[in-house]
Amino acid sequence: MAERPAICIVDDDPEALAAMLNALARRFGGDYHVVSHLSPLAALKAIGKLAQESEELALVIADQRMPEMTGREFLGKVRTLLPSAKRALLVDWGDREASPTILQACALGELDNYLYKPWTPAEVHLYPLISEFLAEWTRIHRPGMELVHIVGEPQDPRTNEIRELLNRNGIPYGFLQTGSPAAIRLIQERGTQPPKLPAVFLHDGEVLANPTDAQIMDAVGESPGELSCEVAVIGTGPAGLTAAVYAGSEGLRTLVIESHVIGGQAGASSLIRNYLGFPRGISGAELTQRAYQQAWLFGAKFVFAREVSTLRAHGGRRILMLSDGREIEAQTVVIATGAKYRRLEVPNLERFVGRSIFYTTFGESRLVNGLDVAVVGGGNSAGQAAIHLAAFASRVTLIVRAGTLEKGMSDYLVQQIRSTPNIDVRMGTEIVSGDGSELLEQLAIRDSASGHMQYIPARLLFVLIGALPNTGWVAGSVQCDHKGFIRSGHDVDRAGWPLAREPMSYETSLPGVFAVGDVRRGSAKRVAAAVGEGAGAVQNVHQYLQEARRASPAAGR
Repeated sequence: MAERPAICIVDDDPEALAAMLNALARRFGGDYHVVSHLSPLAALKAIGKLAQESEELALVIADQRMPEMTGREFLGKVRTLLPSAKRALLVDWGDREASPTILQACALGELDNYLYKPWTPAEVHLYPLISEFLAEWTRIHRPGMELVHIVGEPQDPRTNEIRELLNRNGIPYGFLQTGSPAAIRLIQERGTQPPKLPAVFLHDGEVLANPTDAQIMDAVGESPGELSCEVAVIGTGPAGLTAAVYAGSEGLRTLVIESHVIGGQAGASSLIRNYLGFPRGISGAELTQRAYQQAWLFGAKFVFAREVSTLRAHGGRRILMLSDGREIEAQTVVIATGAKYRRLEVPNLERFVGRSIFYTTFGESRLVNGLDVAVVGGGNSAGQAAIHLAAFASRVTLIVRAGTLEKGMSDYLVQQIRSTPNIDVRMGTEIVSGDGSELLEQLAIRDSASGHMQYIPARLLFVLIGALPNTGWVAGSVQCDHKGFIRSGHDVDRAGWPLAREPMSYETSLPGVFAVGDVRRGSAKRVAAAVGEGAGAVQNVHQYLQEARRASPAAGR
């Protein structure tokens, strides 16, 4: 395999091709092998050879208007040959037909984004966009800095739980299989043999043997000593992180509690295409990691790997009991605990959970290379997962209980799924069993209408079949509906409301406690809506704190 991955440019205009080749070679030639082709057919032949020889192709740029085929057609063929390569369409500034072409091609997964020509000066119109493409490709295919090393077995459930914990919380790590030369060398360098596996080797030399999530996050994250605040935010999905950003940026002492991983369900989405300001999409993990860093920079403190077990009022304070026995004393609370994934009710599959079955889209897509995998679910998360995995897996089977994809999935996802050749959609079906030795090998699915049974190959199964509100811990403290979603604003039963004024928009039945995001009754279950609710809740928090100060002027802030 070549040391440098390739960047390929295709344009039938010799002068334009030479200019871009020169510009990219100057800027990126030290790290990438930049090649060019005047003919898309010749380029396809060269790319096919790269695929056969397992060489790396990071980025392909193609002009839209070429005589042998359009750039869009060419990039669609590149996706089939080397789906891991990023693909950019080069279009003229004045081309009125470019917009619908780009929108449709992006929706169908034929390209990742576009570039305009003329693109001079390159420092303004070319290099920043190329850098974004290459950064995305590198993040998946060339992971770099490793602050933590995990030694364990790749099929061990606890090992995979730790990998997901670090991956979703944005902590760069390396995985070493037990007994491998690299693992043996690391153990010898540290001079210690962990008594139990998996083991986590920290950057400062400490070694944690089969640690809990709390031990890991205390070692690599932060553990604030002061547990008194003006705003306590529970949960780090888009709604909770937005509340933390706005509260921190507006000078409120903010403490955020997260029981598992940053991002919630949104953080597990492989690609969010319809979020404002990201025309070619952004992964849920990247979006929520950016929000976490933003909240942290604004002064929000984080308590990781602890659950909130109870919530109670004590005078003007709201007391949160943590799972480790500590208490947080807050003036206001924003509940953004989201929802938890529904489980498959198939007993003989439980032994594969953590090995071959995951209730999220696993962060390391390289693990599905060349495998037959299955995704269960009919919503956007399932659709996004199927499309993302199809770029790496041999075949993806999407198993949907409903009779139509349109019932629960956005149109752009439906279009892209139907245009992806290695996604097999099974409508009106459900999983009834599965088998395998150490790992899952096949699934038995049943047609709900006919009762017909069929076995399909599947080494990995990703289950995204909806969620239940994560509100069991708050039962009795705030009003919830029959499904467990928290009532807020006009939904609050006034019979139990203690104040003369009405509840604010996101206020629960307990004054000073607010609910946002998927956990709230009537929420839109969309990332943008959750962000709006998080920001709106902080406005409610300010109003509540102002009322509290007027009622007790001596208290101050």
